[in-house]
This record gives sequence, structure tokens and C-alpha cells, in this order.
Amino acid sequence: MFRKIDVIIIVFFLILSIILIFKPYGYSAKKLMLVVENESFYIPYKDGKINLSGNIRDVFGNKHSIYKNMEFEIAGGRIRALHSDCANQICVRTSWIENCGDSIICAPNRVAVIIDCKEEDITRK
Repeated sequence: MFRKIDVIIIVFFLILSIILIFKPYGYSAKKLMLVVENESFYIPYKDGKINLSGNIRDVFGNKHSIYKNMEFEIAGGRIRALHSDCANQICVRTSWIENCGDSIICAPNRVAVIIDCKEEDITRK
């Protein structure tokens, strides 16, 4: 009935299918991009609060002077706007974001926070 080569081929495909089922594919490290007016840079994606009234350090340690009355909170890989001085508060009422491509945008302050999951590395410009 079954020859040795048939059994080997069946076992090979079973092992291959098990590996493909449990292999995490399509994963890339999440990065947090901050866009303020005409400037954009990546900021550290770690738990804590980010206040945009003063100097902000990017992932390379460079300082960026931003004077917007806004505050964001990062907790458990998610981010949300805590405070903004804009009139309509849409950014503050936006729920937590955590998936690739999600964003929080405050149009009156010209600020956006975007979760970036592109596979290319962050490089200095």
C-alpha cells in the first residue's frame, strides 16, 4: 500500500503545515511617529506620558522644540490623548489606539500621532 517515500512525503508536509500554523509571520516592530505641523519624527514607544509643551526627544536623542498644549499617555502598547487645548476635544475623545496604521489627529493644533509598522528600519535623515 504505502511505500517509504509516501510516508516520508506525508510526514514532511504535516511538519511543514504545523510550522506554518504556529509561525508568527507579518510581525514588525511598532514605531510611534509624531507629526507636528511640517515636522515628523519617531518618539520612544514606552509606557509613560508625553507632554508636547517643551523639548521632545526622538529615538535618536535629538531635541525637538514643540510648544503645543497637549499630553499623550502610553500604557501597555496603547496610546491616547489625555489633554488638548483645542476647542472641540475630538482627539481627547478618541479611544486608545494600538494597531498598525491607527492615528490620533488634532487638526487645530496640527498634531498627529501614528502607529507605524513598516518593516524598514528607522534611519537618520
